[in-house]
Amino acid sequence: MRTLIVDGNWNLKRNFHKQKTLKSSTGHLCGGVMGFIMSMKSVMNKVLPDRVVVAWDGFNAGKLRYDIYPPYKAKRKKNFENEERMIFNEGMTMDDKERENFEIFKQKILLKNILDELFVRQMEIDYIEADDLIAQYVLKGEEDSEQIFIYSRDKDFLQLISDNVFIINPDNLWALDRKTYEEKYGYTVENELLFKCFDGDDGDGIGGVNGITRDTLIKYFPNMKKEKYLYQQLIEECYEAKKDKKIGKRKIYDKIIEAQDVLYRNAKLINLKKPFLNSEARNLVDVVRHGTLDDSREIGSAISLFTESGLMMYVGQEFAGNFFSPFYMIMTKEKEYSNKMKM
Repeated sequence: MRTLIVDGNWNLKRNFHKQKTLKSSTGHLCGGVMGFIMSMKSVMNKVLPDRVVVAWDGFNAGKLRYDIYPPYKAKRKKNFENEERMIFNEGMTMDDKERENFEIFKQKILLKNILDELFVRQMEIDYIEADDLIAQYVLKGEEDSEQIFIYSRDKDFLQLISDNVFIINPDNLWALDRKTYEEKYGYTVENELLFKCFDGDDGDGIGGVNGITRDTLIKYFPNMKKEKYLYQQLIEECYEAKKDKKIGKRKIYDKIIEAQDVLYRNAKLINLKKPFLNSEARNLVDVVRHGTLDDSREIGSAISLFTESGLMMYVGQEFAGNFFSPFYMIMTKEKEYSNKMKM
């Protein structure tokens, strides 16, 4: 099984901001929807997947992390009450950001309806982030040797790279796998999570360990290039180094030892091998992985939605078959899977 998983909110927002003024023939903004589908088509043509999954941030996504670490996403001005108010008020406020978020929200609803008819599987649960749903899918998929391609620019996914898990983003000519990761960065992917815990995540408001970079760690612990390290191993080597009169007074060793609380906190917040999920989210991932799609879906319905929404002006009715051709391929694969499961 070859699966393409798309980071939904990321792909929608980046395309919305790239084409903010793009309008359909009905006069509605549509840059996010059109850009999303065009970019997904491009990746599908490269990967030739057996199935496509889009993971979405649910309502108040990130609340589980926020509840244990209030600075989470504070720098992005993430406000869980504002999200609820934005939906309730339908964006009718004096806040430009809130109106923009509601426009993205509207385009997301239309896009989800179109993707449903295009035989794309989707995952979304209130309070759960897309990252965690994707991570859970990957962890379960690896148990069955499923080949998985993640389409996202989020560097958190780098920690999931393995022999069967690849990362694609708009900047890559092709998929980033274990070999290309190690050639690009110069160290084993097995230490990505540990490095990430030292780095923190400035965008998400997660502080790291000041003064200790990845280059610094590799300089003092060169075995990290090739060997998987646990934090406890680093501490043991720090204590051993402190016994040496020549190098023992270097501040880095004390910094690493004293950083224990920060690193354990970051591991809890950042580690996608242990995603933040509830039972509902785990069940959803299992259904998306093993379930079959209902027989009522049809690409013709997606074409009708395109026409009704005024998006067909960017396709041309006469070219609709060619435009949606990658999804006909997915339709065929999904129907084959459904028939196999019924046997």
